[in-house]
Amino acid sequence: MKRISTLILGALLALSLAGCRQEAFQPVHTPAINVTGKKLSPDADAAGKVPAFVGTEVTAEGFNLDHVSRVTIDDVEATIVSRTIKQLVFEIPALDLAQSDEPHPVSLKVYGGDPEKIVFNYEYFVTIPVVDALVSGFEPKNGTVGTVVTISGRNLEQVTSVTFGKASVKSSDFVSASASEIKLAVPAQDVTSAATETSIEAIWSGGTIDVTASGKFLFKRPVFSSFSQSGAAKLGDEITLAGENLDLVSSLKWGDYDILISEQTATSIVAKVPSGIEKADPVVVTRDLMAFYGTPDQGIAAVAGFKVDTTPIGPAAPVFTSAAPADEGFKHIYLNREVVVKGENMASVEKFEIDGVEVALKGEANDIEARFVVPATISGTAAKDVTLVAIWNGGNRADFGTVKVCPFYYHKGLRIGIGSNSKSTYTAYAKENAFILLNDGKVISSDKWYDDKVDEFAYSGNNTITAAGGKVTEGKETEYYSVQPYLFAGSNSSNKLSLYNPANTANQLKQHYRTDANTALPTAVGTPIIWTAVVDDAELKATVEAGNLQDIKATVPKASSGALDAKNWFNHGLITIQYIDYATAATGSKPGEDLAGVRQCGLVYVRDITCVNTDGSANATREGYIEFDIYWSNVL
Repeated sequence: MKRISTLILGALLALSLAGCRQEAFQPVHTPAINVTGKKLSPDADAAGKVPAFVGTEVTAEGFNLDHVSRVTIDDVEATIVSRTIKQLVFEIPALDLAQSDEPHPVSLKVYGGDPEKIVFNYEYFVTIPVVDALVSGFEPKNGTVGTVVTISGRNLEQVTSVTFGKASVKSSDFVSASASEIKLAVPAQDVTSAATETSIEAIWSGGTIDVTASGKFLFKRPVFSSFSQSGAAKLGDEITLAGENLDLVSSLKWGDYDILISEQTATSIVAKVPSGIEKADPVVVTRDLMAFYGTPDQGIAAVAGFKVDTTPIGPAAPVFTSAAPADEGFKHIYLNREVVVKGENMASVEKFEIDGVEVALKGEANDIEARFVVPATISGTAAKDVTLVAIWNGGNRADFGTVKVCPFYYHKGLRIGIGSNSKSTYTAYAKENAFILLNDGKVISSDKWYDDKVDEFAYSGNNTITAAGGKVTEGKETEYYSVQPYLFAGSNSSNKLSLYNPANTANQLKQHYRTDANTALPTAVGTPIIWTAVVDDAELKATVEAGNLQDIKATVPKASSGALDAKNWFNHGLITIQYIDYATAATGSKPGEDLAGVRQCGLVYVRDITCVNTDGSANATREGYIEFDIYWSNVL
């Protein structure tokens, strides 16, 4: 019995020891992430070349990853997307980090079965992209009403308005706006000081940005010192105004009369009471002398209650200050263009004489300025100085010296539509903008071309002067020269876009339709024979584009053909044009190298074209226009 008991005890002890051994060797499944053989994906780095963002799913490779209990980034819980024995995927959580172009270093921690025990601690990088509207600066630092201020930064397309002081400018009123900059004009300010430090704020959906955090914008306006007047000023009297920022003043007015400014600095203005003020009853009139500044004009009283004795003193001799083109954007004076002559007592000018030819005033002169149109009688092909004389008070002559005139035509921004062989693709725009008159620099409608008989020999039937093939009938010199040269564009059924010599073929004119009758112009050859050629001269093109041509004959290359299709001139932009004289056209010959046989010559710059496809063909609908700048000579 004793032996049996011993055996039972031994068996129980063996089972007990076996159980202990089994518990002692229970395997521990500790997660391990491999960042040496296999990188995290994405493997975000400090340089930001491989970025990771909030919401990015990060994949880690390793062992026992199915036992990962949690993941944190900068101690913020990350959502575990999936986990297997060999792969862990988690999502970067929202982090309280500043938006920056540079990645933020963050602490990536992975926890094993024990959610408090870190099994992996790694420096990772998270990029918080800049999506807020940010301002980096503004220029200029000072200005007045209308000064264009540029605000620089990023994501600025989100800005809905900008305030200057208490005045707000909506985004729809910005001069221009992009992600990197906003340009806007300074609005009027309710201030009275000569210089006022002003805050600028940009408003967007995320709040308000202080544009002037590093320094205020200095708003300037003119301020006039007190002006004492012992008695009424007489017509023609000179007055001196003092103050601050007076160089901002653009004009002075007393009632309806412009006051001539003869001298102007930041601290003073010398002005003259107009001699052309009409006599009043009573003769002494009291009105505020107003000064205007900024854009649009801001009016302030330079002198309140300024008294003027309106007793006439007789016309005063005009004094010349300057002569300049009246047309905006023109740098020189050209034939048939308006000129504004400035000076003193200009209201007494009755007419002008330029280069020995008398010309009438354009509009009514005032004490500050008078205007006239340059006659086409000035000869030559290169810019030259010509005499300018003002005739006043019944024949008195005031020698104004000389002014520089370019004795040729310059027309800017002329737009025409394109003709078409089909009524269905002939646009209303083409009807109203059909032909360019080269001498006048006008664009006219197809109706006007027909009704005014611009080309009376071609407007109703077969032309008796010019036949197809570019020849002129003998004995028709006078008739040939009576037609002003003109140009137009058209396209055929295959959408070929061409700039036409009107005398080339009969089917060109009939591409234009009359608005009233909706009928095509007649199948007739046009009269002026004009030769053309593409000019491949970058320097000349730049001169023409800038409006700086000074000598038209010396710079115009020889022409070589009639019509130009788009593949020849669409991508070049500069074309030479020559109106062939009668003797050359009568034989059908081409002009010579030295422009022998050319009556008038010029250059056409294609400034813009919206009616063409990328391959140079015309739009199938014929919508759009061609915009030209044209230099055109007088008769050579």
